[in-house]
Amino acid sequence: MSERSTTTPLSQQPDADILILGAGPAGMLCALTAARRAKENKTPREILLVDQDRTPARKLRASGGGRCNCTNQNASPEHYISANPRFTAQALKRLPPAQFLNLLQGLGLSASQEDQGKMFCDQGAEALALALEKACRKAGCRFLLGRPVVGVIPPKEKGGLFTVDTHHGPLFAPRVVLALGSPAWPALGGGDAIARLAGQLGLTHIPARPALTPLVLSGPELQLARELTGLSVTSRLSLNAESACGGVAITDSLLFTHQGLSGPAALRLSSYWRKGEPISIDLAPEADVPALLRQPGRGKALARTILSELMPRRLVEARLAALPKEFAARALGDRRIAELSRVEMDALANIVREWRITPRTTAGMAQAEAASGGLDTDAFSPKTLQCKTIPGLFALGEALDVAGDLGGYNLHWAWASGYAAGHAL
Repeated sequence: MSERSTTTPLSQQPDADILILGAGPAGMLCALTAARRAKENKTPREILLVDQDRTPARKLRASGGGRCNCTNQNASPEHYISANPRFTAQALKRLPPAQFLNLLQGLGLSASQEDQGKMFCDQGAEALALALEKACRKAGCRFLLGRPVVGVIPPKEKGGLFTVDTHHGPLFAPRVVLALGSPAWPALGGGDAIARLAGQLGLTHIPARPALTPLVLSGPELQLARELTGLSVTSRLSLNAESACGGVAITDSLLFTHQGLSGPAALRLSSYWRKGEPISIDLAPEADVPALLRQPGRGKALARTILSELMPRRLVEARLAALPKEFAARALGDRRIAELSRVEMDALANIVREWRITPRTTAGMAQAEAASGGLDTDAFSPKTLQCKTIPGLFALGEALDVAGDLGGYNLHWAWASGYAAGHAL
């Protein structure tokens, strides 16, 4: 940090009443909420958003492939990973999805619902980012872009100013908001600023882990995934009760890729998976496979024909090739169901319902849509998002140890935490 930033002169004038570090969705909604609240209360506030990028909300602009899954109708604490599972409850209650959609309408935008409660901005991600920026500027908020933050020093006395050191010199303010995101998606600005600032501020930081990222395979499993690249099938992916997370089962679309497993099912499970843990895959979670094989009147059908009713033929052939050695020579797929013993039918059912794979690793932060870990939520008020030990310091979104499920939950946490802090500033 620069020499000037080591102390705050008593005569130093603040650069703003509120410095919001990070001009992403959480930071911008926080700024907009605080500005509008100040206007309603006739207490003008100078609000300055500081961001390392020259374009605000780069991640938001790229979200959902540009479509922007902006919220989810089912947003609730159960859809978030945190050391404190209930931390999100108050902020989510304060800004439920319906209220966010009203806010969206106030920006001149709209959203449509798709599967599993996902809400997509009809005008797209770029339009939402631009509308937010425009609303902030109209409310009197200023932007200071292209200014990476390298340090934050709290006031040495009550009523003093925070010192925020940037690559272009320090900034001063009585209130500071940390909305700098997580290391996820580094190509769009993700970084470890929060971890570095936590050390300076004496706050506990839970190491970040990639979340919502593909699973990478190796060996024969990788070769198989490459042969099946592009194939997608609804599956149930499970971690057993002895796993680090205590057991998780996720049913969603699974996509085979050149590096392993992707699609919503794999992305969602990656948030819980730990290196070395096996994954159990049920390729037909909605079907009673043994009952289907024993269905009356189907004795003349070939086994592979019936299995092909459950999943694509390429996948059927791959799983038949994986039958245990004692069944390999029996060519079960080419035999009629009436010819199979109960043991053989159970073997066929098992290759559909119990495929065990141990990923080599995940695709990491480079392909992660979010990250778990962050500032320990025990140090922050769940109502106001203000730090309990450093008055005037707030933290939002992924800066905190909160990671949402796939489907608009992370963006909704950004909105909810920004809204809650904006009301408290």
